Amino acid sequence: MAVSPSLISVFRGLRGRCPECGKGRLFAGYLKQAPGCSVCGAATGEIAAEDGPPWLTVLMLGPLLAALTFIAARHEDWPLWMRLAGLGTFAVGAVLILLPRIKGGLIGVLWGMRPPA
Repeated sequence: MAVSPSLISVFRGLRGRCPECGKGRLFAGYLKQAPGCSVCGAATGEIAAEDGPPWLTVLMLGPLLAALTFIAARHEDWPLWMRLAGLGTFAVGAVLILLPRIKGGLIGVLWGMRPPA
Protein backbone atom coordinates (compact mmCIF):
# COMPACT_ATOMS: atom_id res chain seq x y z
CA MET A 1 0.00 0.00 0.00
CA ALA A 2 1.40 3.38 -1.00
CA VAL A 3 1.72 6.20 1.52
CA SER A 4 0.44 9.60 0.40
CA PRO A 5 3.01 12.36 -0.15
CA SER A 6 1.18 14.55 2.38
CA LEU A 7 1.63 11.93 5.09
CA ILE A 8 5.30 11.55 4.19
CA SER A 9 5.81 15.31 4.61
CA VAL A 10 4.18 15.14 8.06
CA PHE A 11 6.51 12.32 9.17
CA ARG A 12 9.51 14.22 7.84
CA GLY A 13 8.40 17.32 9.73
CA LEU A 14 7.98 15.33 12.95
CA ARG A 15 11.63 14.29 12.60
CA GLY A 16 12.69 17.92 12.08
CA ARG A 17 13.62 17.39 8.45
CA CYS A 18 12.64 19.18 5.27
CA PRO A 19 9.12 18.09 4.26
CA GLU A 20 10.14 18.08 0.59
CA CYS A 21 13.32 15.94 0.54
CA GLY A 22 13.60 14.63 4.11
CA LYS A 23 17.33 15.36 4.27
CA GLY A 24 17.81 19.04 5.16
CA ARG A 25 17.16 20.45 8.62
CA LEU A 26 13.84 22.18 9.19
CA PHE A 27 15.03 24.26 12.15
CA ALA A 28 18.03 26.56 12.50
CA GLY A 29 17.61 26.60 16.31
CA TYR A 30 15.29 25.12 18.91
CA LEU A 31 12.12 26.50 17.27
CA LYS A 32 13.52 28.94 14.70
CA GLN A 33 12.77 27.78 11.20
CA ALA A 34 15.56 27.66 8.66
CA PRO A 35 14.83 30.02 5.72
CA GLY A 36 15.15 27.14 3.30
CA CYS A 37 16.38 23.60 2.92
CA SER A 38 20.15 23.35 2.55
CA VAL A 39 19.81 20.21 0.40
CA CYS A 40 16.91 20.76 -2.02
CA GLY A 41 16.42 24.53 -1.65
CA ALA A 42 12.71 24.29 -0.70
CA ALA A 43 11.47 27.51 0.92
CA THR A 44 10.36 25.94 4.18
CA GLY A 45 10.81 29.22 6.06
CA GLU A 46 7.73 30.63 4.33
CA ILE A 47 5.42 28.22 6.16
CA ALA A 48 4.10 30.00 9.26
CA ALA A 49 2.98 27.63 12.00
CA GLU A 50 1.97 30.60 14.21
CA ASP A 51 0.18 29.60 17.45
CA GLY A 52 -0.72 26.05 16.42
CA PRO A 53 2.19 24.13 17.98
CA PRO A 54 1.84 25.51 21.55
CA TRP A 55 -1.91 25.04 21.38
CA LEU A 56 -1.59 21.42 20.21
CA THR A 57 1.10 20.73 22.83
CA VAL A 58 -1.16 21.94 25.64
CA LEU A 59 -4.11 20.05 24.16
CA MET A 60 -2.10 16.82 24.09
CA LEU A 61 -0.38 17.15 27.47
CA GLY A 62 -3.27 18.66 29.44
CA PRO A 63 -5.25 15.46 30.05
CA LEU A 64 -2.08 13.51 30.85
CA LEU A 65 -0.87 16.12 33.33
CA ALA A 66 -4.31 16.33 34.94
CA ALA A 67 -4.36 12.56 35.43
CA LEU A 68 -0.83 12.57 36.87
CA THR A 69 -1.83 15.38 39.26
CA PHE A 70 -4.76 13.34 40.56
CA ILE A 71 -2.54 10.27 40.95
CA ALA A 72 0.09 12.30 42.81
CA ALA A 73 -2.58 13.77 45.08
CA ARG A 74 -3.61 10.25 46.12
CA HIS A 75 -0.07 9.43 47.33
CA GLU A 76 -0.23 11.37 50.58
CA ASP A 77 2.69 9.41 52.03
CA TRP A 78 5.04 11.19 49.59
CA PRO A 79 6.16 14.68 50.69
CA LEU A 80 4.42 17.54 48.91
CA TRP A 81 7.70 19.01 47.66
CA MET A 82 8.53 15.70 45.97
CA ARG A 83 5.17 15.49 44.23
CA LEU A 84 5.32 19.10 43.02
CA ALA A 85 8.94 18.83 41.88
CA GLY A 86 8.23 15.62 39.99
CA LEU A 87 5.13 16.95 38.27
CA GLY A 88 6.80 20.24 37.38
CA THR A 89 9.89 18.54 36.00
CA PHE A 90 7.79 16.16 33.93
CA ALA A 91 5.58 18.95 32.58
CA VAL A 92 8.49 21.19 31.56
CA GLY A 93 10.45 18.27 30.10
CA ALA A 94 7.49 16.98 28.11
CA VAL A 95 6.77 20.43 26.65
CA LEU A 96 10.42 20.96 25.72
CA ILE A 97 10.59 17.57 24.01
CA LEU A 98 7.23 17.71 22.21
CA LEU A 99 7.05 21.34 21.07
CA PRO A 100 9.63 21.21 18.23
CA ARG A 101 8.28 17.88 17.01
CA ILE A 102 4.71 19.16 16.95
CA LYS A 103 5.82 22.33 15.17
CA GLY A 104 7.68 20.24 12.57
CA GLY A 105 4.65 18.01 12.10
CA LEU A 106 2.37 21.02 11.66
CA ILE A 107 4.77 22.51 9.12
CA GLY A 108 4.67 19.15 7.33
CA VAL A 109 0.86 19.23 7.30
CA LEU A 110 0.84 22.76 5.89
CA TRP A 111 3.50 21.79 3.33
CA GLY A 112 1.42 18.82 2.21
CA MET A 113 -1.70 20.99 1.86
CA ARG A 114 -0.11 23.56 -0.45
CA PRO A 115 -1.37 23.57 -4.03
CA PRO A 116 0.73 21.67 -6.55
CA ALA A 117 3.19 23.77 -8.50
